[in-house]
Amino acid sequence: MRYYLYSAGLILFAVVIAIIAPFLVNFADNLLISSQIPQNNSSVAGIQQYNIPPIGGTLPLPNFSARAVLIKDLATGAILYQKDSNIPLPIASTTKIMTALVASEFFKPESVLTVGDSAKTPGSKVGLNYGEDLNFRSLLYGMLLNSGNDAAYTIAENFPGRVFGFVSAMNKKALELNLRNTHFDNPAGFDSRNQYSSAEDLAKITEETLKNSQLAIIFATEKTNIVSLNKKYTHQLINLNKLLSSVNGVLGIKTGTTEEAKENLVTLVERDKHRILLVVLGSNDRFGETTELINWTYANFTWPDSGIVR
Repeated sequence: MRYYLYSAGLILFAVVIAIIAPFLVNFADNLLISSQIPQNNSSVAGIQQYNIPPIGGTLPLPNFSARAVLIKDLATGAILYQKDSNIPLPIASTTKIMTALVASEFFKPESVLTVGDSAKTPGSKVGLNYGEDLNFRSLLYGMLLNSGNDAAYTIAENFPGRVFGFVSAMNKKALELNLRNTHFDNPAGFDSRNQYSSAEDLAKITEETLKNSQLAIIFATEKTNIVSLNKKYTHQLINLNKLLSSVNGVLGIKTGTTEEAKENLVTLVERDKHRILLVVLGSNDRFGETTELINWTYANFTWPDSGIVR
């Protein structure tokens, strides 16, 4: 009897082994393969790929008067140079980058907005007329090319809660983006003790804004015309950013000037497929100093080819 039980046990054991053996082999193979895959890096044909920031050289930095400067490599997020980039400063019309971001998250391109008291807004203007109807896209062009304060306030006046509601939305967005040195009290950039940002925060706002392809196109536009919906009014727009037409690789962004803020410029540049973002605040010569900083950056830094290490 014991012999039969022993034989039956051996047969059962053999059947179980035959069933699970393929799974054990597959598990072992997968374990071996997994042990050969580099952790935290992708691998293609034995080549490991890393996100390597640009390598700096020893070229002397050009002289500049700007109160704050930030130069950032957008592919890796590496800060290539900074001076006082966390200090809150008046930022003039670079404010309108945030105005464009917040407005674009609410209005549709074809949303109809009506010009009200904003037609009387002082400073840089599109020349909008009281009662004029335009689509939101047209107002974006007017605000970002001509730096139209009347366009910025028209957008804000058509927002729920009007200007107060819009500025509240700007500050809410600043909190969402974790901007520690930023606060707004108007959508155009007029000097105020409660209107400020830093070079670092402006860079974050700009990066967020550039995710919107429509805004990226507008920032890079040198000139265009916008027309009221009834075709009664036509406004010629010319981008105030002189670097768009004079410096290789500049893709625009935004200018800003007031007496307190001095000259300001946020600039996107691409050369040899390498994009950098420059923020210059409180300058005596924003275009000249930004040009020199752009040329210095591309001459002083080397980008590793595709970030590949063998």
